[in-house]
Amino acid sequence: MSTAMKVTPLKDVKPYKSGWKVHVKVLHSWKQYNPVHGDTLEMVLSDEAGCKIHASCKRTYMESKGRLLPVGAWRHIQNFTLSPSTGMYRATDHPFKMSIIQNTAITRSPLINKDMFLSLVDFQTVLGGSLKTCLLIDVIGQVVDLGDLETIQVSGKPRMKVEFTLHDMNDARVPLLSVG
Repeated sequence: MSTAMKVTPLKDVKPYKSGWKVHVKVLHSWKQYNPVHGDTLEMVLSDEAGCKIHASCKRTYMESKGRLLPVGAWRHIQNFTLSPSTGMYRATDHPFKMSIIQNTAITRSPLINKDMFLSLVDFQTVLGGSLKTCLLIDVIGQVVDLGDLETIQVSGKPRMKVEFTLHDMNDARVPLLSVG
């Protein structure tokens, strides 16, 4: 007789084994080029408690695994690897990053939960300078002072750049730059 593997909260997963099973919602996804691994599918996943983790799927598995992970969907993910989450810009504050591997099993979940799992940071905290600069954050504000769309060179390739300011309900203002 086979017993179903227990779901582990994201806060409790550790890299000493790959046989974890988690229940997560795909919050965001994007494709990225990495000089070491080539094209990858990057994702931010959240469990029901709102704990988030950055996940990555190499090009080799993008078609077979990535198509099972649309934004907004709840999934059970079983058998994956974890490595320390490092770098100048980290998508979450989770100490580990999940890697989807060949024997990762992804199954649908019947859960429907419209929570976006935003961790909004108020503008005064952003402006106060106390946040870790390596972590991406969630903010909401109204765009004011929208600059012109410019083409700039980044690593020898043309990229679009726009500068703008966000302001909140208290008229606190945060200057921003977006390059893509």
